[in-house]
Amino acid sequence: MNVIELVKVNKVYDMGAEVQVNALKDISLSIARGEYVAIMGPSGSGKTTLMNILGCLDTPTSGLYQFDGVNVSDMDDNELAKIRNQGIGFVFQTFNLIPRSDALHNVELPLIYSGVPVSERKERAKKTLEMVGLGERIHHKPNELSGGQRQRVAI
Repeated sequence: MNVIELVKVNKVYDMGAEVQVNALKDISLSIARGEYVAIMGPSGSGKTTLMNILGCLDTPTSGLYQFDGVNVSDMDDNELAKIRNQGIGFVFQTFNLIPRSDALHNVELPLIYSGVPVSERKERAKKTLEMVGLGERIHHKPNELSGGQRQRVAI
């Protein structure tokens, strides 16, 4: 079974004054569980738009997107947030850490959204940071960490 299935997906941005941008046109794509895929193309070819749809950060204007057998094409923001929280992991070019929060809280954040109890999430976040060699840095803020350390916190 494919974990990702796109069938004739289109994304049109309405720029006002009767101007529309066709960012994606009739994109069909199947990705099997465990398969590695690279999305490549020149600037302006729709890579970011496609990744936003695949990551449930945006929805197609038309077409079908099934994630793990579930049609996510027409889901509302809350339903998409649940899919992102429970089924999708992101590694961004920028780390997107909360600057005022320490490493422990930044790692805890997705667990908060998942409803994990405080004591359990603190323990899980601490163990995770220890597993990636950051046990001594759990109370450091992002600006007190190296680039590699920030990357490990983000992941």
